[in-house]
This record gives sequence, structure tokens and C-alpha cells, in this order.
Amino acid sequence: RPEKSRCCSDPANNPTGAIVAAIVATLGSFMFGFNLGFTSPALPSLEWGTDAVFTDCTEWNVGADGGYTCKESVQGAFWSAIINFGAMAGAFTGGPVADAIGRKYAVILSGVPLAVGWLWLALDTVYLNLLVARFLTGFGMGMVTPSINVFIPEISPKSLRGTLGSMFQLNLTIGILVVYVLGDHLTTSVTVAPSSNPTNPTNYKTALAHSECNWRLLAMVGCGVSVLMMVGMLFFPESPDYLISMAQKCKDEEKKQRYEASAIYSLHFYRGAGYDARKELESDVKVPSDREMIMVPEEGREAQPCCERGVVVPMLIMLVLHAVQQFSGINAVIFFCQEIFTDAGVSDPVIASLVVAVVQVIFTVITTGTIDMAGRRVLLTISLAGMAVSCVGMSAAFHYKEVGERKDWLAVSSLLGYISFFSLGAGAIVWVLMGELLPLRARGIGSSIASGFNWSCSFVVTFFFSMMLTRLQGIGTFMVYAGVCAFGAIFVLLAVPETKGLDLAAIEGLFAPSLKED
Repeated sequence: RPEKSRCCSDPANNPTGAIVAAIVATLGSFMFGFNLGFTSPALPSLEWGTDAVFTDCTEWNVGADGGYTCKESVQGAFWSAIINFGAMAGAFTGGPVADAIGRKYAVILSGVPLAVGWLWLALDTVYLNLLVARFLTGFGMGMVTPSINVFIPEISPKSLRGTLGSMFQLNLTIGILVVYVLGDHLTTSVTVAPSSNPTNPTNYKTALAHSECNWRLLAMVGCGVSVLMMVGMLFFPESPDYLISMAQKCKDEEKKQRYEASAIYSLHFYRGAGYDARKELESDVKVPSDREMIMVPEEGREAQPCCERGVVVPMLIMLVLHAVQQFSGINAVIFFCQEIFTDAGVSDPVIASLVVAVVQVIFTVITTGTIDMAGRRVLLTISLAGMAVSCVGMSAAFHYKEVGERKDWLAVSSLLGYISFFSLGAGAIVWVLMGELLPLRARGIGSSIASGFNWSCSFVVTFFFSMMLTRLQGIGTFMVYAGVCAFGAIFVLLAVPETKGLDLAAIEGLFAPSLKED
């Protein structure tokens, strides 16, 4: 307890500014989760009701209240999946923007497509326009991902870097939970006449009293949170690492001094008024810009080491971890959570989805509280191993269903176990490591590449998930995911270093022996 109080009272060790800035910045990851979960409550009302938009449905399921949900809508599937294309484009944009205008302003700028996209969704009625709006929310979601995951490690003291970095995933899971809860409560009781809907089941002849989700009001909530993030970020200084790197690149002495003064103010804001900012400023080694790093050298100038071990090895580690995170099937589970429970024979998939979201938040909170004590490597290994076992359990649940022995408890416990173990490590720690392992000179562009790759993998998994269920059935699909998780656990043990308690310069030295020796 004495150490805890000293953390906030000691003027040389007061991370209050970093904590508050991380909370505001991760409103962007809240919108990430809000966007992922939005389709779950919104799709039924977009397919059938007084405010339906999709017009291509020919086969219908009858809901508990007598309303209808579409069995398969190509328009709905494409509208749901288009955020992946937007997120890919945004992710590849976010890093270069963060290098060009700064980490803080990259986070603010990413809120523009988010706010515009959500507002457009709330107000428009034309399917093609709603596709563009959905793409914009995806673009903002992709752009904010590398921006936040570069900004937070650079403002955090090393003792809290894991905790603050894992807030990205924590707010993401809270966003999913909030959109599920709001979607269940922001409903309107309406009477749906046959003429109210652009496409109707052939046997639907009379008006029906029906409770449908007010998805337009839900979109307005998304717009409001996006604006709140942009306004809130204006009150925080730029990342000290970014300001120091700009000072080192600056040839104009006056501008250099301004950058250094801003860096000192930023370090005092995020670390405490008594923090020895001048010492950190003078101890930082000069780093080339991302542009210098990738440029072909001119004659007579030494090439920048774009392919040196210190850049390539952490980049490869990050790409493998992002591939494992997505090919373990997590986004497919979130996107199709209700369908998975229905297929496994669980009677109330809506409640099951809410329970999954609550479990996700709880275990991400556990990760946030323990990551700087237990370490990244240990939690990530336990996470992936537990996910592998849970996938085997889910596969068994589908097997028992096929042979006529429904085991609802096995399906629910396996899926909850999967979500719990994912939230314990694979969800949060992959993003934490992205901001830690990549060296400063490659952090912007490297985070963009890794985030874009993550979303590319997400699209592949989501696109092929239904086909896998059809061809491999639930048994084979989840055994494939189990294999990916097992490979990931082994890879972490063999290739991923522990970064707990190390500052960013020391982590860079793990992959660049020459820097370590210096």
C-alpha cells in the first residue's frame, strides 16, 4: 500500500495524466467493439420490419414474437462484412498518418470517419449509401487501431505500460457488451403491415405487433462517442517519444528547441512534475524516420537498415501473432455468436450472447490488472493453450448433437471458456506487444502493416466461416481452430521475449545487439 500511494503522490512518479489519456484514447477501441457488435441487434430490423433496408431475402426464420429473420441475405452479409475492407484501408493509413502529424492527432483524425459514418447510418435509407457509411465506420476503426497502440506505449511509464496498453482490448469488449445491452433496450413496439417491408415471406398476409431494435438511435450513440473521443484528445499533449524523434530529425535549431520543450512538458504531464525529463531527452539515441528507413540510399550515403534484424524479427513475430489471433476464429465467434449457440442446441441465443460479452469484459479486466505482474509471455501461453482445449470441447459439443445427444452445458462452457482464455491474453496482449516490440523508427509504419494484416486475416476468417461450418461441420471447424491455438502457444514459448518491466529502448535492444551493447 505505501508503494501504491507513493505512485500518485511522488512528483517524479505520477502517471495520472497517462491513465486519463489512455482512457480517452481507448474510446476509439470502444467504438471498435461497438462496430463489431452492432450487426447482432441491428440486422433483424434491417431485414424485416417497419425500417427494413435489405430486399433480397427469400427464406425466413420465425422469431419468438412472430417476427421474421432472414435465413440468408447477400445484402446483409456484404453490409456486415464491408467494415473489414474499410478497416484494412484505415489500418494501412493510420501508421503513416501517426508519423506525419503525430500520434495524438492521428487518434483525433480517425474519429472523423467514425462520426460521419455513424451519423450517415442513422439518417440515410438507401442501401448503397448505407454501405458507404458502414465502410467509413470500418475505415475509422482501422485507422484508430495503430494510432492508439502506438500512442499509449509511448506515454506510459514502464511499470504501467502493460496495464494501459491492455485497455485497448478492455474498452473493445465493453463496446461489444454496451451495444448488445443497448440493442436489447433501444426497441420500439410497432405494427408491421405486409406493405411495410420491401420483402416479405409468402405466407405473411396480416399486420403483426412486433418489437424491433431502433438501430438508427443506436448509430447516433456511436456518433456521439466518436465525437467525445475527438474532443477529449485535444486536451492532452503529444506523445513524448514522437516529440523527441521530431527534435532529433530537426535541422533548424529553433524548431528543435521547441520540440524539446514540448517533449519535456509531455514527459512531466504523463510521468509527473518532478520526473527527470531532461535526462530522458538526452539519453535517447537518434533514430531515422520511417521514410529514411525504407528509402533506397543515394550514391555515397549509407543505406538505412530497413531489413536489419532489429526491425525484421519483431515485425515477423507480430505478423505471426496477429495471424494466430484471427485464425483462432475469435471474430467469427463474435460475429456469429448467436448462430453458434443455436446450432449447438442452446435455446436462448440472445441471452447467451450477452453472457459471452460479460465474460469477455470480466477476463479482460483480470488481464489488465495482472499483465504487469504476471508478464506478457506467461499469460499469452496460458491463453492460447486454454483456447485450444475449449475449441476441442466445442467440437465435441457439435459431435454429440449430431449423434442425437445434446449437451448444452458442454457447448456453453466450451464457448465461454474460449472467450475467457482469449480475453486473458490473446485479445489484449497481441496489441500490447505491437506497441512494445516494434522499434521507434518502425513503430508507425510497422503498426499499420500489422493492423492491416490483422484485418485481412479477419476478413478471410469471417468470409470462410460459414463455408467451413457447411463443409467441415462444427466438429471439423473448431478442431482447425484448436490446431491454430496450439501452434500459437508453442510459438510464444519459442519466439516471443518477455517485455515486463523493460523500457522501450531496452526492448529494442533485445533484437538489436549493437543497441544493447551501447
